Amino acid sequence: MWDHTDEEHPATTADIIAYLASLGISTTRKTVAEDAAELQNSGFDVVCNRSRQNEYFIGTRHLELAELKLLVDAVQAARFISPKKSRELIGKVTGLTSPHQREPQAQPLCGRQGKNRQ
Repeated sequence: MWDHTDEEHPATTADIIAYLASLGISTTRKTVAEDAAELQNSGFDVVCNRSRQNEYFIGTRHLELAELKLLVDAVQAARFISPKKSRELIGKVTGLTSPHQREPQAQPLCGRQGKNRQ
């Protein structure tokens, strides 16, 4: 769930079962629900939208989207960081959020990258 879900992109029980099956792991709806509850009991912020087809996602991440944007902006604006190192740092920082929120953050900001930053 950590690598594939967020509030706007939950995974249904069927999605989780299919994903685990693709890895060669057999499971049931009951086991998915029990495992999600166990993750919650262990301190992970696994949110379940209860419905006919339960949906699960990771609620809280290491960085909120606004914090991520702030860090990416700071790295991109720092002239003392080389373009190569800037790309590396942005890649690492964006890895702390959901994959659905990563791509837009890695794009250069307009007006922030001069000729020396490309």
